[in-house]
Amino acid sequence: MIEIIMLMMLGNADAISDFQLDIDELTLEVEELELQFAEIQETKLATEIKMNTLFFEYTQFDNEKELKDNSKSHQEFVEFKAQELKNLWRVEYKNLKDIKIESDKIEDKLDLTKILLERTQKNMDNLIKASEASSQRYTNVSISLSKTCKIMIEAGLDTNCPTYRELYHLYDNTNPMVSGVMIDYGYDIERFNIMKNHWKFYETEPDYDLVMVDPDSDFQHKSINIEVQSNSFKTLSQVGSDKQRGFQNGGYTVWQDFKVTNNCHNIIVAPDLDLITQAVEYAKNQCDGEINTISEVIKLEVFELEHWYESPALVYQDWLRNAIKDNKELRLGLD
Repeated sequence: MIEIIMLMMLGNADAISDFQLDIDELTLEVEELELQFAEIQETKLATEIKMNTLFFEYTQFDNEKELKDNSKSHQEFVEFKAQELKNLWRVEYKNLKDIKIESDKIEDKLDLTKILLERTQKNMDNLIKASEASSQRYTNVSISLSKTCKIMIEAGLDTNCPTYRELYHLYDNTNPMVSGVMIDYGYDIERFNIMKNHWKFYETEPDYDLVMVDPDSDFQHKSINIEVQSNSFKTLSQVGSDKQRGFQNGGYTVWQDFKVTNNCHNIIVAPDLDLITQAVEYAKNQCDGEINTISEVIKLEVFELEHWYESPALVYQDWLRNAIKDNKELRLGLD
């Protein structure tokens, strides 16, 4: 019931209801077919028993026909009964063939209906999982450096990347006894001795905005992860409350140094402390609000052709077709 209410809130109630109706109908059909199959199996067994009984009685009379001391009247009776039993067995044999055909039909339909039921159930389960995943919102925040940043810092190269040492003192609010202590390696610090499921420790504290620098992989997957890149970059991702600026009026918006992906699960940011601070606050607010990053609108040039056959794509296709044709003509007599 709770799952259905959640899906209704997400706008998937109609799809779930349709799946559930199909599942109910298929389940009922499976039950009816199983009952039919059980009944026809009983009929088949009863027919086989009857045939065996008739055959046993027939063999007794058929063997008695060979006795030489039978009177004429008794011999005629024995032959009559043997033929009668033989005919009755043939009737039951024909009935058994019809029963087997019908049984196979019911069994095939039952197997197919079970497969459809299984697939429908699986589709509904997948939809529920997808809906739950899409509705999931993380409350914790982790900050990590990109692999390039970590390599450059360790190698002592000139870089704009902040170190974990800087990020830790600015943003981290973890408890070292639970989430691990920071070991100093000279070029930077690194987290060590992290307790398993350490984030559960903070769930006992109300309204605690947990921010972890240099997170373990488990916590990264259970938090909004901010990853600092080594350079400035541009992206078409939509950020902030203005959701209509991605593509409109014959152009598209290019955002600078900030990208949100995977339903607010990952935030990619340039190596700028002011922008990283904005990203942390943005993550704490469940990716709601504005980001003060540079953006520009790129206008798309409208390419108008006087004639359809002037299209560059069509011109290229014609050239390629003619080139292939000419090549074939030049090779006549050589292949």
